[in-house]
Amino acid sequence: MIHPESRLIDKSLRETEFRSNLDVHVFGLRRAKQAVENFKDVKLRSADSLFVVGPWSKIHQLQSRTHDFIVTELPSEQAEIVPSYRRMPIALMILTAMVLLTLFDVIPLVPAVMLASLAAIFTRCLTMEDAYRAIHWSSLVLVAGMLPLADALDKTGGTRLIVDALMNATGDAGPYMMLTLIFFLTAGLGLVLSNTASAVLVAPIAIYTAAAIGVSPYPFAVAVLIAASAAYSTPVSTPVVTLVVDPGGYKFTDFVKVGVPLLLLTYVVTLFITPLVFPFNPS
Repeated sequence: MIHPESRLIDKSLRETEFRSNLDVHVFGLRRAKQAVENFKDVKLRSADSLFVVGPWSKIHQLQSRTHDFIVTELPSEQAEIVPSYRRMPIALMILTAMVLLTLFDVIPLVPAVMLASLAAIFTRCLTMEDAYRAIHWSSLVLVAGMLPLADALDKTGGTRLIVDALMNATGDAGPYMMLTLIFFLTAGLGLVLSNTASAVLVAPIAIYTAAAIGVSPYPFAVAVLIAASAAYSTPVSTPVVTLVVDPGGYKFTDFVKVGVPLLLLTYVVTLFITPLVFPFNPS
C-alpha cells in the first residue's frame, strides 16, 4: 500500500521505474477496492494497493521503506523459508565429516558431535540462540535422571534379583523363550525409562541369563539393543520420540495405536533374524 507521505504519489509506475529500482514486478493496482486497468501509466495515490512479485529479499526491502510503502500481507509460504539455505553445503560437509570421524574411530562419538556443533556455529549455519532454543530440556532431565537409577539397581543387587526371578519363572525354557522374555523386559522398561537406561539395566541381565543356560550372549545382547530402541508405545520411551510430542501435538493414545503393532513386528523380526546372524551355539 502506498504511504500517505510516499515519494511515489502523483507519479506512475513507469515514471518511477518501479521494477528497475526495486527489482519487483507489479501485477496489479487496486484503488478504492476496485482493480485499475492499464495501471502502469496511472498516477499513484495514497492508499493505493499494489500486488507485487519478486525475490524474498526484495520483498523485505519494501518492508524497510516505511515512508514509501506499507506491506500489508505476505504469502503463507514465507513461514517455510529456510533462513540459512545458502549454507546448506557447509552443513552437509560438517555432517559428513562427523559421521566419517565416528565411523573410522578417529575420535569418539561425543567429541565428534561437539566439534560438529561448534563448526555449525562458527560457520553461521546455526546461531547460539537457535541452538539453545533447539534443546529440549525435559528430555535431558529424563535421560540424566534415569541413568543413575540403572546404576543403583545394579549396585544394590537388583539386577541379580531380577535374573534369579526370571530363571525360576521359566525353568528349563529354551533360548528362544528366554530371548523373548529379555526382549519384552527391555521393551517394557523402555516404556517408562529412556532407551539408554533400559539397555544399561537389562544388558547385564541378558548376559548373565545366557551364561546360565549355556548359550552365546551375543544374540541376547543384540536383542536388548533392538528392544531398547523399539519401545514405540509411549511418548517417553526415547528422547527422539519425546522431542516430537509438543511440536506435533500428539496424544498418548496416538503412540499406543501405532507403537504396539510396530513393537510386535520388531519382535518377530528380531526373534527370527538375530539367531541366524548370531547363533546361540556358534561352532
